[in-house]
Amino acid sequence: MPSRMTAIGVLMLLAAALTVNAARKQVASASGSQIQKGVAAFYGRRLEGHRTACGATYAASELTAAHKTLPCGTKLRITNTKNGKSVEATVNDRGPTSKKRIVDVSRAVAEQLDFVKQGTTTVEVEVVK
Repeated sequence: MPSRMTAIGVLMLLAAALTVNAARKQVASASGSQIQKGVAAFYGRRLEGHRTACGATYAASELTAAHKTLPCGTKLRITNTKNGKSVEATVNDRGPTSKKRIVDVSRAVAEQLDFVKQGTTTVEVEVVK
């Protein structure tokens, strides 16, 4: 008979798995590509000039993004679902590290999507090429 601690551990793992799946909801677009819906945040100024996982140097002024699984160099269309603003960005890093977010973006992307003041926003992420 499993102990109470084992049962609690199993329930915690199940809850964590459901949380990750909720953060990465995927739907098909009209063009047939996959769109991820979830939360985005932007890199702070302290990372300016640091090397990314893809070997690039991070610049807050460039239209770039970090994604956990998409290949480096992938072009994305990121749309702020709260205001409809959209921008194309290139994957140049791995992340986000938080399971609550689907993408981290440069400050330039956050400015164009108009969420710098809020820090995070709900987005749709679609692969362009």
